Amino acid sequence: MLRRHRRTTAALGAVLLVPALAACGGADDSGDAGDSASEASSSAAPAAGGKLDEVSFTGEVGEGITGEWSSAIETPEKTVVTTLVEGDGEKVAEGDTVSTYLWIGNGTSQEQVFSDYDNGAPESIPNNPGQVDAVFAALFEGQTYGSRVAAVTSASEVLGDGENQLGIDPTDSLVVVADLVEKAAVAPTPTDDKAHDVSPDEQPSVVEKGGTVTGLDFTGIEEPALDTPVQRVVLKEGTGAALKASDTVTVNYLGSTYDADAPFDESYSKGQPLNSPLNGLIPGWTTGLTGVKVGSRVLLQIPPALGYGAQGSGDAIPGNATLWFVIDVVKAE
Repeated sequence: MLRRHRRTTAALGAVLLVPALAACGGADDSGDAGDSASEASSSAAPAAGGKLDEVSFTGEVGEGITGEWSSAIETPEKTVVTTLVEGDGEKVAEGDTVSTYLWIGNGTSQEQVFSDYDNGAPESIPNNPGQVDAVFAALFEGQTYGSRVAAVTSASEVLGDGENQLGIDPTDSLVVVADLVEKAAVAPTPTDDKAHDVSPDEQPSVVEKGGTVTGLDFTGIEEPALDTPVQRVVLKEGTGAALKASDTVTVNYLGSTYDADAPFDESYSKGQPLNSPLNGLIPGWTTGLTGVKVGSRVLLQIPPALGYGAQGSGDAIPGNATLWFVIDVVKAE
């Protein structure tokens, strides 16, 4: 529930494509993602005809897609973008977050390797320099909402030159189809990016039973504005080292939305603390826990932009939900 990527968050994360494809940045880790995206966008060769000769697609944009192969696809020297269906919506603009169903096929083995339609929900991909992968910069450029766009590229362009969890050879060709459904709603930006230490009186109280955290009591607490930055209460200060964003943390936690009847997730009753890199969890945790000492118990209030955004997560966390977490920091390494 707490992982950084949507659905979480994200089906693509499970098959390793997120780091190269979308929400976590560009195609390499050198900090030049914006440059590489620009280069790929400008070098992408458009194909005429509105179709791919080697694979055809059926299904309506936003409803489903099926690929039928007629032959293998030779790995191109540069990415080739084809508009398969031209949508009649507004133009995709820089700065938009694009609600996108992805379909990915191995053009060498003629196999589907991923589909958001199979996973039941679209991706929300930011069309921002430095945040969008080079292939997606090419897919989005000049397109309109409602379009189905295909990029024929090399696996190395999307997945890198090393081994990958999909077992795709970097020299294979890859077909990436993007159904550009709509401009996705975006959560309000917090007024700042800091954690604000506040009085316990301004936050819900922790409910315990037999010494175990079971919930939060919101009596007398008003629901905050959606742009309120992270609020933090150190309920008990530990004596260990201060957490760094790069640490792997072990914590017990309970999470709740405003005035909820029950938590949406917790670890206390499971007897199994969460162990994860701190910077691999939702951004509000990194903001709120950096600098907190091991052994502490803290209460965090996290705005939706640093949680699960305008999309929410599953049935328990609606879109644009402020989140509260009780967190016991067990250790860090």
